[in-house]
Amino acid sequence: MLKNLSETAPFDGFQEMLRKDGTATPKSAYENRNDEDQMDGKYQRGGLRGILFSVSVQVFSLLCCGVVWAENEGRPLISSMSYERPIRIEAGGKAIDLGQHATTRCYDWDSDGDFDLLVGCGDGRLLLFRNNATAKQPQLQEGVPITAGDRDRWGDSYTGLALANLVGDSLLDLIVCHSGNQITIHRNIGTNQVPVFESKGLSFEIQENCQGRFDVADWDQDGLMDLVTGSFSGNLVWYRNEGNGQSPKFGKGESFEDIRLAYNSHPRLLDFNHDGNLDMLLGVNWGTVSLYLNTGTNRAGTESLSEKGSEKVSLTKSRLLQWSDGSDLNLRSENGDDTTPELADFDGDGVLDLISGGKNGRIFLMRGIGYSSRLQVFEELLSRHADNLGTVLKDDAVTRDTLFGALHSLQADLESGLIPEASREQLFQHLSALAKRYPTLLGRSTFDLESSPHLPILAGQFWVVVLEALADSVENRQRVADSLDFQSGHRNLLVDFGVLLVDNDVATPEHLEAMHRLMMAMPRAVWDVETITIADWLGPAIKTQKIRSRTGVNIFALPLGRPENSFPSDSPRPGTTDVFMICLAHELAHNMLDTVGRRIRPELYERKFECLAQAAGPHVVYRSPKSRGIDFVETKKNFKTIGAWDGDDTKWDEAWKNYFKDKEQFDRAYTRGNVQFFLDAPQEAFATLANQYFTDSQLMLELCKTRWEAGHRSNINQFLLIADYLSEGGNDLRFYTMRPGGGLQISKASLVRDPLGRIVEVRSKGTTATFDYQDGGLVTGLGWSNEDAGNR
Repeated sequence: MLKNLSETAPFDGFQEMLRKDGTATPKSAYENRNDEDQMDGKYQRGGLRGILFSVSVQVFSLLCCGVVWAENEGRPLISSMSYERPIRIEAGGKAIDLGQHATTRCYDWDSDGDFDLLVGCGDGRLLLFRNNATAKQPQLQEGVPITAGDRDRWGDSYTGLALANLVGDSLLDLIVCHSGNQITIHRNIGTNQVPVFESKGLSFEIQENCQGRFDVADWDQDGLMDLVTGSFSGNLVWYRNEGNGQSPKFGKGESFEDIRLAYNSHPRLLDFNHDGNLDMLLGVNWGTVSLYLNTGTNRAGTESLSEKGSEKVSLTKSRLLQWSDGSDLNLRSENGDDTTPELADFDGDGVLDLISGGKNGRIFLMRGIGYSSRLQVFEELLSRHADNLGTVLKDDAVTRDTLFGALHSLQADLESGLIPEASREQLFQHLSALAKRYPTLLGRSTFDLESSPHLPILAGQFWVVVLEALADSVENRQRVADSLDFQSGHRNLLVDFGVLLVDNDVATPEHLEAMHRLMMAMPRAVWDVETITIADWLGPAIKTQKIRSRTGVNIFALPLGRPENSFPSDSPRPGTTDVFMICLAHELAHNMLDTVGRRIRPELYERKFECLAQAAGPHVVYRSPKSRGIDFVETKKNFKTIGAWDGDDTKWDEAWKNYFKDKEQFDRAYTRGNVQFFLDAPQEAFATLANQYFTDSQLMLELCKTRWEAGHRSNINQFLLIADYLSEGGNDLRFYTMRPGGGLQISKASLVRDPLGRIVEVRSKGTTATFDYQDGGLVTGLGWSNEDAGNR
């Protein structure tokens, strides 16, 4: 049992916990609590222990503004990435089934200390399912209409609702999204205990086919509640409140962070990980719920979400909520479509549960799973099967899914910031003890892949959780390496770079030394990789049982010394390198510009697409900005005009391929391969530049000069893109030469920049290249001089 592992940390003040009367809980009520008092949301008295006490912790609403309303004794509610399988919610003793579309919200409607369920129906009605029981055993009454004066229906189609203070005093007003593209706000003229809404409301027009999919939040933190709408098409739109506290006025809508995941997008804005920033849950037609964490700040006082400044929103790549076995949460077989995510502590255990309606009018509860219970499950299964775990994992899918699901859930909560710092240290100590107790299962070993195909993957996943339990620092990496008993090359990769190599202990000392040498030569700030797997050394089980980490890559299982020429036939000379090592460089480069670079050098991320557009030629049209990808509607028009396509959509793919195939213009528009490949897979565009740059940087520059002189002008901009990124915006640059066997030579190059920061000169050993620009960041002129060609 995990008696000393708490689910929550002392409250840090970012999230304001409110009593049911709307006033803040005094900090003294929670700042000195014992972190050992809670396990998995079931609270126990600290100190003497053993004496149970009851804490009433209940969500009244995850308010549209991202603040959790709760009656509590100082303990914030716990969010989770993992949930139990869905069960039907009952009202009046029977499962709710409206027979039509249903959106869901939870509020303490009457301020009686428990939450109530509010539903927007598919025919314009709103229903209240009042909770008439206790916080830990909710009992919903049958639904009754929610009205505004004599109004009990808003149109006759999909409808959504929210409660928030938008007009006048501090009472919560009724906001209804209805009739396809309408928002109506009804002022609360009653009380917190007995809400009464005016019949006449303020109405606003929003995007077409919104159909009740919306949320209300102070997204720009100016003190006024904004609108964020979803839609049938999947488009998300932000409407900034340009009015005041007495009278809202919503501006022209603009794209919400350029997110369009899938059809039937239902946004829910809230502070999911309690860091003071609004995050987003997004339900879609496929039945999934995606989490977008905000790693920046919600901008205040800016004119547009697209503005850059000292304060900006930075939503992470989405991550799916998951079931308890680690598989992706999906409700489509239950609700028929249109997942409508809401969070509330339905059972009063302190862990937020997921509630959703959907197309068929049924409403589901998915209980949130606290992280200490998952660790307990993991430990109990290890203990039970310690002597034959390899065989059990091979033959028993249920145990395998449960064991890996526990680790996947822990990793998801750690990555999402849901386990507070104090508890992370306790988690690390507990995991370290397990590593010492079961070294043959959780340590670094060469496992028999025939009898125990899942053990190397289990060990690797365990290492990830141990590593992510602590904040990243050299000192903490050393602690992790000590706890896992990592030695020699594997230890060096972990301590120096925070990288876990999962290879079933097959890599040779020469492999490890060459890998370390290359990574040490790369500027550390420009890449971010936590795990490197070598799948062929892990066996076939890795195809279905993946290792989940914050960021990871997979490389080829090859011996050192296998040669490859990374340069094309028109290169001034061959550029032969080591296949194993250039694969490593390529995969690390996948986690450079397209991940880290989007944050630290966003202008270069945009320039990558400018380079692709230049290489593709004028008939391929990109959206604005170009990082939004190809505009195929306009591109098809161009192809039809020039006779490259006959207008038959069934023949488009063939026409697209034939346009680029076997044409020198496109074969040599990109430094390595026909440009069509990179247009179809832009994620490969930067990583493939690394193949040549780390093989022979000087030769890559000379190849670009050769192609420039042959009329292929786009290559030089590709070289400057990777050079600019690896220089970190400075004037010092490393040139690399990597040969078969992993031998690596590094020389210095220097850069000169113009007042706009563009590179106008690259001086390397023996050559100086100069560049002219007109408008923008693409080169229009190239100069070249060989200063000391004999020493090249």
